[in-house]
Amino acid sequence: MAERLPRPDRVEGRALSPRSFRPFGIEAVVLGPPATQEGLVRREGVAVWRRMNEHGPVFDRLAATAAVDPDGLLPVRVVVAASPARDRAMRVPAMGEHAARVQAASDRPPAAGWLLLVDEGPGETWLYLPEEDHPAAVLDAFLGRRGRTDFARARRRSGIGTLASLGLLLGLFLVIYGSAIGLGPAGQLAGAGMILASLAALVSARPR
Repeated sequence: MAERLPRPDRVEGRALSPRSFRPFGIEAVVLGPPATQEGLVRREGVAVWRRMNEHGPVFDRLAATAAVDPDGLLPVRVVVAASPARDRAMRVPAMGEHAARVQAASDRPPAAGWLLLVDEGPGETWLYLPEEDHPAAVLDAFLGRRGRTDFARARRRSGIGTLASLGLLLGLFLVIYGSAIGLGPAGQLAGAGMILASLAALVSARPR
């Protein structure tokens, strides 16, 4: 039998724009090779970060030690920790100016301290400004303060959310096209029931 080749790492060295970190103002990242720590995939690299009101004090602390670009972007060093599935989900490419800016930042890494970004599943993302200066120590300190994540529960929530989203789409299809495909009012009523059940499942799957 032919030996299976390892999967190529499609995260390392690329200008990416992970969706899970955009609400924090992280426009783009360039990350290094993976390391495993406490069941998470840890990478270090650089990011370009835009100030958001919700995280303004954290941004301002780092901005006091580094130069903010004229368009409001702050190049920062980052430690990114994610579950294996969420690490693979980070492969969304950054485009245009954001890609060029983060690539330039990776060529000249900023001197400011680390910013920790954690993604353990839908709705379970964190931004943290650590005091430690070593990437492994940064993540250790965060996990020590917050406690270990129940990954089984996170996977269950993710699975329920996926099925509920599919159910929501099917329900909408039945409500809109039920009559056209010959199901009549009964099909539309079934679609409405699926929508309500799917919305209830999505609410129950939210992290608490």
